[in-house]
Amino acid sequence: MNDFVVVDTDVVSFMFKGGTRALAYRPQLEGKTLTVSLMTVAELYQWAYVRNWGQRRPARLEERLRS
Repeated sequence: MNDFVVVDTDVVSFMFKGGTRALAYRPQLEGKTLTVSLMTVAELYQWAYVRNWGQRRPARLEERLRS
């Protein structure tokens, strides 16, 4: 059986950015199928839009969300 974990916006952000904050969540997430809510997706895209990410970083975000 595959375990699913709903990941909060902050955790997705930490994972996307890398760094030490993401490491704290690794033990709880390894071996699990990660999923996010529609609201998390909306918040992440709003974050990219407000910060004028351009085209490359949002494409990378979308790729990470799909995987």
